[in-house]
Amino acid sequence: MLKLKRKLLARAAVLLMLGGAVPAGAEAPHGPFTLKTRLDHLSGTTLIVVISYLPSEITSITCEKWTMLGVGSWKHQNDFTIPAGPSVAIMDVNGFDGYCKDPGSIKAHTDDGDFVGVLDRGDGNWNASTKLTFK
Repeated sequence: MLKLKRKLLARAAVLLMLGGAVPAGAEAPHGPFTLKTRLDHLSGTTLIVVISYLPSEITSITCEKWTMLGVGSWKHQNDFTIPAGPSVAIMDVNGFDGYCKDPGSIKAHTDDGDFVGVLDRGDGNWNASTKLTFK
């Protein structure tokens, strides 16, 4: 069951990247670009898109005392890492609604340091949010 879930999440991420991600500023191959997506269908689900513009791999994402993503994540629902950005991943946030209410409490951990993430619908509002962004 876990393998099927991971396979479906991976396919969804690929489809999202192919159908909803549009690089802006394509004339600058190594310059910044923007990912534009239509994510409203994820609102109200336990899935959220993580968009990373970080130049190094995200090895874990933490919220307060919980590990949401990475090896040994809570209930092993997100036992993976996110490659150096720009990258897109889909993360299961089941059980986290109401947590991470304080600004700056969602952190991505990389070999180059820690970075604060921003939920699109407000801190702690995981059920209504569709994306978590790290810049």
